[in-house]
Amino acid sequence: MRSLEWRRWWRLPLFNLFRRRRAGKQKQEYLTTEAVPDIRYEGESFRMVEGLDDVKVVLERSLRLQRETLLSGEDLRLHILLAGPPGIAKTMLLMSAEREIPQERRVFLLGSQVSKAGLRNKILENSGKIDFILIDELDKMGKTDYDVLLSLMQTGRLSVLKAGLEADITCMATVIATANYLEKIPAEVLDRFMILYIKGYGLEDFERVAVKILTQHNFTEEAALRIARTMWDSGFRGARDVLRVARFSCGDEKAAYTCLGIMRYRSPPEGKHTMDGDRR
Repeated sequence: MRSLEWRRWWRLPLFNLFRRRRAGKQKQEYLTTEAVPDIRYEGESFRMVEGLDDVKVVLERSLRLQRETLLSGEDLRLHILLAGPPGIAKTMLLMSAEREIPQERRVFLLGSQVSKAGLRNKILENSGKIDFILIDELDKMGKTDYDVLLSLMQTGRLSVLKAGLEADITCMATVIATANYLEKIPAEVLDRFMILYIKGYGLEDFERVAVKILTQHNFTEEAALRIARTMWDSGFRGARDVLRVARFSCGDEKAAYTCLGIMRYRSPPEGKHTMDGDRR
């Protein structure tokens, strides 16, 4: 009898509201970042970049889906936009992706230079027979090029004029791009991307990246770690800063500190220039 009474109460509106809220809360807890499994990248395509395993997994999947699109004829493309502050290896990831694609099947563009020739013309130069469009600094493109890009990402078609008549060509290419400032990109274009925002390095990640770069330039791991920590404490926290020091010093730790001292002394005044990573 009590069981029947409880069932009646459980069906009342107040209890239904409680049940819905409880279910919603459980769903929200499930979607928190703590529920995301630890991801390890096992491939070989992006070894020149330290860490960012989850980003590498998505990029490799995008490359594979493009191949499946060509084989099946079904639009399975996954367009990727790597976003975040300067100096966090976005361009290095893009260049790593470029190495995995045959030269005749890709176009690599700088956003600031696209408008000089026009994105449409760049694609037509290859007769539309390309699989990937790689764009560094997408946020520096012009409106006309954004319109062309949107059409290509939405439908895989480009309008062209032939003998005074408008015609369409098919170009089922995947777009992989980088950007520093998302607010400069039209919302409808952003909506077509899977946006992967890469935050500035924390100390542990920066040390790992810096040690890898410095050891590739003839430093021991111990010396590389000392230089990395000094750079972090000095406010130089971008991969490009590390590369400058590495190239200047060529494995000489004393020369590395000399370079770093010059960089500190000659840095622009506060607010006059934005440095790599978190440095302002």
